[in-house]
Amino acid sequence: MIRLSLLILSIFSLIYGVYFLLFPYNFVRITAAEEINIAWLRNIGASITGLLFIGLFYIYIKPKKSYKLLSIITITSIIQTSALIYSRLFNEFSAKKLILIDLTIYSALIVTIYLVYITIKHKNIFT
Repeated sequence: MIRLSLLILSIFSLIYGVYFLLFPYNFVRITAAEEINIAWLRNIGASITGLLFIGLFYIYIKPKKSYKLLSIITITSIIQTSALIYSRLFNEFSAKKLILIDLTIYSALIVTIYLVYITIKHKNIFT
């Protein structure tokens, strides 16, 4: 079940990451944000695709001896989610329609909590 959840998170990350990477103008349009965020959105999309999709997919394929990679992904997720929350609390987003920003934060928070949980509770699967 843990492995399947990693596959699902990996696919979710692929979709989410590719969306930001290839279609940042769409996100800007639906959130009514300023277009100055395009480069940052593409960068975030590349990071999500590279680290979360490829990293979690690798762990799904070969869970044994993947604990270090899972730890790096988990720590990165904690940092990214914390940064999103900070930016939202201090109104650093240019978006006028913040519902998608909030959904992004909630999604990131759920994924991060889950990654922390499996990193701690199910360490034996990955060592």
